[in-house]
Order: sequence, then structure tokens, then C-alpha cells
Amino acid sequence: MVVYVDLATNHRGVIILAVLWPMITLSGVFLGLRLYSKLTRSRRLWWDDYCIIAAWILLLVSCSATTANTRLGFGLHFFEVPLENLITFGIQSTVSGFTSIIAVACSKTSFAITLLRLADGWIRWFIIGLLVLLNVTHYISAVFFWVSCNPPAKTWDVMLPGDCWPASVTVNYSLFVGACSAFCDFALALLPWRLLLRFNMHNKEKIGVAVAMSMGVFAGIICIVKMTFIHVLYDSDFSYNSLQLVIWGFIEPALTIMAASIPMMRHLFKSLRRESDLRDTSTTTATAMSLSNNNDNRQNRFAPTRSTRNASSRSSNNPSHHSTRVNRQEPEQQQQVEREKMPSPEPRDGAGNRRNGIMLSQPGAMSGHR
Repeated sequence: MVVYVDLATNHRGVIILAVLWPMITLSGVFLGLRLYSKLTRSRRLWWDDYCIIAAWILLLVSCSATTANTRLGFGLHFFEVPLENLITFGIQSTVSGFTSIIAVACSKTSFAITLLRLADGWIRWFIIGLLVLLNVTHYISAVFFWVSCNPPAKTWDVMLPGDCWPASVTVNYSLFVGACSAFCDFALALLPWRLLLRFNMHNKEKIGVAVAMSMGVFAGIICIVKMTFIHVLYDSDFSYNSLQLVIWGFIEPALTIMAASIPMMRHLFKSLRRESDLRDTSTTTATAMSLSNNNDNRQNRFAPTRSTRNASSRSSNNPSHHSTRVNRQEPEQQQQVEREKMPSPEPRDGAGNRRNGIMLSQPGAMSGHR
């Protein structure tokens, strides 16, 4: 029965987990965006997609096995690992190393297949040669984890009687595999610059795509760094001294997955940029219309109304309107002047006779006067 080790006492184990799980998460995000970019455009998955999916799954298995080993004492000195954990520790270490190497092969194979679809002539045959070299060397290295001892169980159970290959064989072959892997990384990173010359694209876009497809050069650099720690494979205190080898050996396939996914996300980036431009354009248009409406309202608030302006303009531009109004007033003034010129009526008495004169219409008026 295994004995679990508290991570508080396993500082190197904590460092391993702090690197492995963010890398597996980040590579998974890149892979998910790659698949989303293809599926949203109704594109079928091809062999390069299946290979990179397999690479991520294998990397997840390796990460899980290494995580389980940290609970068993991976990261501590060998003499600090509980004896009850040694067999399980050895099996999980073998699984982790095997799946990690296959993940490297699958991730780089995926990118090579992508380039194979664009190539022809001697470049196509060159890529096929890289594929053969890459896969043969890595799969043989992965098998070493299971057949380097006789019986094979001695690979993970060091207490069993038997014989194993000399450590120099495994170390030297691992260095050879690392050199082949780095060479393939650099070659696959440079080929896109040659392949994109014949495509009808703008130079700016060509350079952008070529740079995106050349990210594998970083995987080649990391592979070279990892090779400097391969000698600890058969170190007597492998559990404690293999921190750098495990970390760099895990970063290499994770970074390859991300580098192989970036070119496939080009259409996703273009669609997002197009939507952003449309959104900015609509926002700018709405703002301009709002400012224009505010200016119109401000002008209408302080300016006379259109009907007033029209009436005043008509009155100022139409002199007949003023003359008509004057002509209407002239008869009334003439009538008033004529009324003033007429004599006022003379005063009369109650009998209708003038007070200061003699009414000739009455017959008795002359006889009384006489």
C-alpha cells in the first residue's frame, strides 16, 4: 500500500506542478481555439488535427502520472521516498516518460502534415523524410522505457533480479533523438518562408503567416536546452535531480502544440478583427448622429420658428401686402374727415322749432311776427 507524501515537504514537487498544469491548460486553450476556428467555418478535421489532439491527450496522461508521482515522493531525494511507493513510482514514471515522448512526436508530426498539404516537388519529399526521421527515432526511444531491462518489469521494479542496458546506451541515443528533433523543428520553421512565396497574398500577410508558422523554432531551442539535462536519466538520485529534465521535457510538446495551432487561428483573428471594426464604425456613426441632433436642437431653441421666418420674409419681400393694408385704412380716414367738415345740427325746442331762427314750414309763424 502506497504512502502519500505531504506536498508541503516536497518543494520540488510543487514547482513541477506549478509548471506542468499551466502549460497543459494553455496548450489546451490553443488547441480548442484551433478546433473552434475550423468547425465554425464548417471545415472537416484532417490528419494534422487528429495528431495534435492525440498529442495533447498523451501530454495530459503524462502530466497526470507525474502529478501522482509527486504525491508519492517525486522531487525528494531517493532515500526520502517511502519503500512502499517504489514500484508504483517506477510504473508511473515509465508511463509519464513514454507518453511524453510520443506526445512530442505527434505534435511535430501534426505541423509537418500541415506543411505537406502546401508543398510539392522536392519540398514535399523533404518533409516526408523529416516525418520518417522524427517518428522512427522517437518511437524507438519510447520503446526503450519498456525493453531496456530483462525482465521488462525490472524497468520499474529495481528490486527484481535481472540485467539492464548500460546507461550510456540510453543517454547517447536520447541525445541523438534530441538532435534529430531540434533539426526537424528548425527545418519545419524555415520551410513556410519558402512555401508562401508562390501564394497570391499581400506581403504583409505573407510575413504574418510565415512568422506564425515559424513558432516551432522555440520548440527547437527548448529541445536543445533539454538535451543538457539528459545525463540525469540514470542518476542515482533521479527523483531529486530530474526537475529540469521533467520541466523542459514537458514544455517542449506543450509549446509545439501551441505553435502548430497558431496558424490555424488566422481566420478566427480576422473575423474578430472584422467584427471589432464594424462595432467601432457603428459606434462612431451613432455618436456623430447624436452630436448632429444635439446641435440642431440647440439651434432651433435660439432661432425663430420657420413659420415666423416665412411670414416675415413674405412681408418684407411683398410690398403689395403693406400697400393693401394702407389702402384699407384710407377710406376710413376720408369718412372721418368728411364727418368733421359737415355742420353740426342746430338746437331745437320741444315743438321742433329752432331756438335761434324761424322755421318757415309753420304757417302761423309769419302772422305772429307781423
